[in-house]
Amino acid sequence: MNASLPELLAHHPWLITPEAHASLSELVASRLEVAPGAGDGKPTGPAALVDEGLAVIPLHGVMLRRPDPIARLFGATDTEAIREAVDLAAGDRSVGAVLLDIDSPGGSINGTPELAAAVRNAASRKPVYAFSAGMMCSAAYWVGSQADVLYAAPSARVGSIGVLLPVVDRSEAFAKAGVKVEVFAAGKFKGAGVPGTSLTDEQRAWLQQGVEETWGQFKDAVRSRRRVADGAMEGQHFAAGSALGHGLLSGLADTRAEVEERIRFRHLS
Repeated sequence: MNASLPELLAHHPWLITPEAHASLSELVASRLEVAPGAGDGKPTGPAALVDEGLAVIPLHGVMLRRPDPIARLFGATDTEAIREAVDLAAGDRSVGAVLLDIDSPGGSINGTPELAAAVRNAASRKPVYAFSAGMMCSAAYWVGSQADVLYAAPSARVGSIGVLLPVVDRSEAFAKAGVKVEVFAAGKFKGAGVPGTSLTDEQRAWLQQGVEETWGQFKDAVRSRRRVADGAMEGQHFAAGSALGHGLLSGLADTRAEVEERIRFRHLS
């Protein structure tokens, strides 16, 4: 069973902009009482829209693997469903090219490398493009970077190549409330981050090591497809024009329709 959205927010590394993580955390905290009964428990996700040989696959909202009902309330998108759509488009003989329509601040690490690998595999079989008119950040950029060609609208935000793992230390608040938390666990890292406790130095080092490892994988994936300097991979996101200058993009385009026109002219005419 996948972790719930509140658990993911509190205990798992994220490939997402800090602003989006904070906003999502606030939304979840304010809506927990209505979310558990929402939805039918089935993961939702996009299917490719195929029009005259071009498969357009939307990647919108926070990216999660098999989002739970709470996450779906906030417009989360299922990375497994997107991966399935990419694989189907790659194997469909009627599809001559693929376009990822991206507007996402990123999401959970779970499912992101696998989706990125599916995009890379599809690009080895037919032309794959990515376009964003809004955000292509963090996990969304990891995925988009594996396309052959990346476009963004001038006002879009692109990049945020970094990893985020917030851990809230509420031990003082618990103590002021007269609550003492004792953790019985086997293994010195097993109880890391339990509410009401503080991290040990060893636990901090272990968590940081995991974050650095994921960041390294992220950067390696980007470097395998694009020439981006280390200085542009420190977690910051850029306006599209600056992203182009840093090598994060292939070019600019005002609209998705403009990108579709270019694809049709180059590959489908």
